[in-house]
Amino acid sequence: MNLMEATIFAILISTPPGNMPYGCRLTDNVKEAICTNGLVIREFADGTLEYNAKIRVSKNRRRELIFSNGITANFDSFGWLQFSNGYAVRRVEGDIFRVAQPQGPELTCRYSVPVATTRCTPS
Repeated sequence: MNLMEATIFAILISTPPGNMPYGCRLTDNVKEAICTNGLVIREFADGTLEYNAKIRVSKNRRRELIFSNGITANFDSFGWLQFSNGYAVRRVEGDIFRVAQPQGPELTCRYSVPVATTRCTPS
C-alpha cells in the first residue's frame, strides 16, 4: 500500500457516503497528502499511515489492515479488500479502483502519479 492508495482508504473513514466528488493530492512532502475535506494523511518510515493525527493504520503479520479506530480490512476470495464498516475496494486495472459503499453508488477512484492526485467520483 502506498500513500496514493491510502488516500482512497481515507474515504472509508472520513467521508459520509454521497459526499462526492472526493480528492486528495500529495504535498511537496511526498510522505503527506491533503484531501478536499481537510483530511491530512501522513506516511511514516515503518509504513504506518496516520489520518489527521488521530487514526493510525498498519498491516499485521497476515498483511491485513488494522485501523486504530477499530476498523479492519482483509482480502476476500474475489480480490476485494473488505472493510469491517461495510466498504470494499478493488483494483480494476493500473491506477483505477472501484469502491463499493454500504449505501449509495459505487465509486471509481483514480490516482495520477504525474500530478500526484487521487479523485473518486460516483460510477
